[in-house]
This record gives sequence, C-alpha cells and structure tokens, in this order.
Amino acid sequence: MYRRTLLLFLVLLFTGCFGGHRRSREPVAVGPGNVTIQYLGHASFRVSSSIGLSVLLDPFDPSLFTYSVKVASVPADIIFVTHEDQTSNYTDLASGSPQIFRSSMAAGINRASGILAKGIRTSSENLSASSRLNVAFAWAMDGIRFCDLGAIEDAISPSEALNIGTVDVLFLPVGGPPNFTQEKRRITVERLKPRIVIPMMYATSHSGKVPLGSLGEWLSRQPHVVRVGSTFTLNQATLPLVTTVYVATPR
Repeated sequence: MYRRTLLLFLVLLFTGCFGGHRRSREPVAVGPGNVTIQYLGHASFRVSSSIGLSVLLDPFDPSLFTYSVKVASVPADIIFVTHEDQTSNYTDLASGSPQIFRSSMAAGINRASGILAKGIRTSSENLSASSRLNVAFAWAMDGIRFCDLGAIEDAISPSEALNIGTVDVLFLPVGGPPNFTQEKRRITVERLKPRIVIPMMYATSHSGKVPLGSLGEWLSRQPHVVRVGSTFTLNQATLPLVTTVYVATPR
C-alpha cells in the first residue's frame, strides 16, 4: 500500500512539473500594434494599420498645390472622400484599386477589408452657408478610434456627436471652411473629447491659390501641442490622457 501511494505521488509530481513547464512556453498575448499616419498635405492623410491595411483620406489634385505628391503614387486599400471638391476627391492620387466611399453614397455603415466605417452627414445651421454636402467618417484601427470631419461648416451637434461615438484621434479643419469659426471648433472638440487633434486644411507655403486661413491663430489657443514629422505612429496604450494637438509636417 505504501509503495502504491509513493508511486502515485511521484507520477503526479512528474506530471505537474512538466505541465507547468509547457505552460511557461506558451506565447504571451500582445495588444494592438501601431497605426502609422502619413500627412500628404492639405486635408489628405494615409492611415495604415499594423497589418498594412491603409486608408487614404480626402486625396487632392496635385495641380492645385505644390506638395510633393504625384498622381497614382499613394498606395491605398480604401479611400474616404468627405466632400466633392478637387481638393478632396481626386481619387487618381492613389495607386492600386482601392475601394472608394464618397460623400452622399457613404452615409451610414460601410464595411471594407475588415474595417467598419460610419459615414455621418454633417449639417449647418447657417442659411447663408453653401449647400455642399459633407460626410464625416468614423472608424477604428488597432484599437484606436478615428474621425475625419472633412469640410464641416458648423459645430458638431449633440446628436451628431452621439452618432460619431468615442473619438481618440480627430482630424479637424482649422483654416477653412470660412463658416467653421474658432468658436465652432472649440464646441466641436469639447463635444467629441478626442485624445489627439490633428489640424488640417490650413494655409502653408504649398497651398497655392487655394484660400485658407492660417494655423497660428487656432494653435496659439491650444494648451498641449506636439510637433511631429510627416509620418508618425500611434499606439492605443500610449495615447495622451488629455487632449493634445499633433501638428504634422508635410513631406
């Protein structure tokens, strides 16, 4: 009886040791990877996930600006066009055969290449404003939630903010359209509460004859500002705790 008990004990001890050793060899789960953002100029960005899936935002006609981007030079899987204008709907800027979501046809829920994107039509309370349709896009990559407001003309309403949902990174026009005033920008940021604001659509030395306001006036009112290059990365785990402006430099 004693020998049987000892033998059982040794078997359990041997099995337990080796079982623990096998568990220690199992791979450790990792969180979402980095998202890479490339600023092309004006309101155009290329946002790429950790697995290489890329979204091109509002591609512009290179003939209107002097940014160093050529026709058919930007690889993209998906294109979001917020409004119909040569400064934002020149899809020939992309190479390959991307899936295109544009303005009125993109309102609502869209699915492409594993990404679920929501198109939210923005309104304007200003009766003298242009009737140009604008659709904001909200989507997520690697656990980071993005929103591109496009050529919005009025502050985001509470119902629009609810429709957009939680925002980590907000692409915000700061030099246009003319009806989108500093106060409307303030209200919009306050309602969406993004972790990062990336300014766009402002005058630079590459803007040519496109009428735009400057970045400086709006930027001078922002308490937290970080300057980044034309290409930078973000990770969900290291997003700032307070709203911070990331100013990108076009390549």
